[in-house]
Amino acid sequence: MATDPGAFFRTMLGEWEKLAGSVGGDMLKTDGWSQAMNGAQNAQLEAQAAMKGMSERALAAANLPSRTEFADLSARIGRIEATLERIEGHLSGAVPVVSERPKPTRGRKPPLEQAS
Repeated sequence: MATDPGAFFRTMLGEWEKLAGSVGGDMLKTDGWSQAMNGAQNAQLEAQAAMKGMSERALAAANLPSRTEFADLSARIGRIEATLERIEGHLSGAVPVVSERPKPTRGRKPPLEQAS
């Protein structure tokens, strides 16, 4: 019978995976690990905020708009286009003219006329 030359390697790899899983699982359960991961995440967020600030300052120095300013402009243009479409619809007669402001309600009723 022929022996499998990879059997020893597969067995050793399986044992190594079990050992790494055990050690890694125990390490992930410690408070130190969670504190280290929390610190790393905080550092990453701070680095992202610093990069955003640096890029905004660089864009301002070059007199170029930032991503936020582009988004604001895009929203403003969208509102202007919607207003123009509404006005064009009213002018063409395709859209019935509807007052956007509600009429005030009468708070008082007129006095009742007396029968003579």
